[in-house]
Amino acid sequence: MSHHALVVIAPGCEELEAVASIDILVRGGIKVTVASVCPQGRLQVTASRGVKLVADVLLEEVAEQSFDLILLPGGLPGAEYLRDTPQLIHMLKAQQARGGWRAAICATPAVVLAHHDLIGSAKVTGYPGTEGQLPASGFLAQPVVVDEPQRLITSQGPGTAIAFALAAVRVLEGNIIADKVAAGMVLQ
Repeated sequence: MSHHALVVIAPGCEELEAVASIDILVRGGIKVTVASVCPQGRLQVTASRGVKLVADVLLEEVAEQSFDLILLPGGLPGAEYLRDTPQLIHMLKAQQARGGWRAAICATPAVVLAHHDLIGSAKVTGYPGTEGQLPASGFLAQPVVVDEPQRLITSQGPGTAIAFALAAVRVLEGNIIADKVAAGMVLQ
C-alpha cells in the first residue's frame, strides 16, 4: 500500500518549499494530493515569488479523507492563509490526535502550528527569527528536526526544503527509498 500525503498551498506560499516537497514525495513513491486554500476558491495560487501553482483539489474536497502526512509549505502570506483556514486546523488537530505525521517548514511551524497549540512537547525548528513564537523548551536551531514520538517534521526554509522532503520520505517509506531518491537527484 502506498502512503498518501496532502500538501496544502495558499496564495503567497513559498514555491520552492511546495514544489520540492511535492516532487520528492512523488519520487519516493508517495501518492500526493495538492490542495488549495485560496480564498477565492481557485485551484491556481500565486506563490510568494509570483510563480503560479495549480492544486489538484480545493481543501474542502478532501477534508474528510485520511492522510499519512499533511505537509505545510511556508512563506508569507501563505502561512497566514493556512493559519486562518478553520478546516485545515481541524484536519491538523485530527491528524495529531490519531498519531498521523505532520510536516511544516519555514514560517508554518510558528505561524500555524504554534498559533493553534499543535506542537505540544515536540522538538521543532523554523525560519530564523521565529524562535520566539516556538516553545523554547523544544526549539532546536537545526535545518530539519524530526520528532518521531510526536510525528512532526519541521524545517527552516527554502534552502532546507530538499532535506525536509527527504525526511518525510524517510519516515513514510524508509531509509532505502529515501537514499535512492537522494542518489537519483545527485545529492552530495
